[in-house]
Amino acid sequence: MNAVYLDANATTPLSREVMAEMTPALAELFANPSSVHKPGQDARALVDTARERCARTLGCAPREIIFTSGGTESDALGILGSQPRKVVTSAVEHPAVLGACAKAPECVRVPVLASGELDLEALRRALPFASLCSIMAANNETGVIFPLREVAALCHDAGVPLHVDAVQAAGKMPLDFPWDSISLSAHKIEGPKGAGLLAVRGMKLEGLQRGGHQEQGRRAGTENVAGIVGMSAALHRASQAQPLLEPRLRALRDKLEAAAREIPGAHVAGRAASRICNTLNVAFEGCEGETLLAALDLEGIAVSTGSACSSGTLEPSPVLLAMGYSSELARGAIRFSLWSGNTEEQIDRACRVLPGVVSRARGSFKT
Repeated sequence: MNAVYLDANATTPLSREVMAEMTPALAELFANPSSVHKPGQDARALVDTARERCARTLGCAPREIIFTSGGTESDALGILGSQPRKVVTSAVEHPAVLGACAKAPECVRVPVLASGELDLEALRRALPFASLCSIMAANNETGVIFPLREVAALCHDAGVPLHVDAVQAAGKMPLDFPWDSISLSAHKIEGPKGAGLLAVRGMKLEGLQRGGHQEQGRRAGTENVAGIVGMSAALHRASQAQPLLEPRLRALRDKLEAAAREIPGAHVAGRAASRICNTLNVAFEGCEGETLLAALDLEGIAVSTGSACSSGTLEPSPVLLAMGYSSELARGAIRFSLWSGNTEEQIDRACRVLPGVVSRARGSFKT
């Protein structure tokens, strides 16, 4: 297959190293980790080791790690499990966060600036009487990084705990920012789908999934041992690789961005803001994003028009609308998101193909 995969923010392939670590849990160590016999305790040892490794990576205690089925469940548990009366979030959060926040009795969405950066003054005004603030580390569509140290300081001054959706940040930037709870997902960092975690510091949390005693009663259900091992392996591998991978991906992303900006009528979202190294969101005047996506797909280049969780909708991106884009311009946006397997040759190919694709899409749009 000679495809150029540039949709890593939607998902990444499972790395061979992570798969190798998961294999014992899929084969000989298959027992229920809650069982008291030796096969069960062997499986339990895998879960305990994975928990300890994730805790070391995040700088927290093993008991503060809760394994989940992925980022969406981690966000829901981190937000609704705290039983907030009033939750404050941003207008550009992932649908998993916005969906959970919408179930709180009161939800305040803080606007962003035209750059995609969080309006910190609006956040400060929204925090009084809030019982939780949920802010992403980096936006999944634009890559814009949010200033979590400043956000945490405002939350601390207001006595409000901070939940961070770090799903798109992991492996692309250091996870050295403050948090009271943090959500991660394995399949965004070359781990398995169906595995994630929520880490919680000093917050009372009510489990949303009731039943057994697993995860200290905070997440009932027989543990997905292979997925948990995969989550641990992927997080460890991503954190170790990040210092070298980040500059390489940034150079490739910047090369692609330079080529896109040479096309008349191109608008790069968040260009003036700090962004994670792998993400480029560019809107082309006079185009439909879906047309561009299909045309690039025919050229063997896989991209997206925004969040994979919102694919299939014809509505313009709420993230771009929140940044002040017109509906017409927002509909002409596509997202390139790179991963460790991308090469300079692949990016060169995308750079060569893109101008012609945009030109043909504009011709189709005008007719």
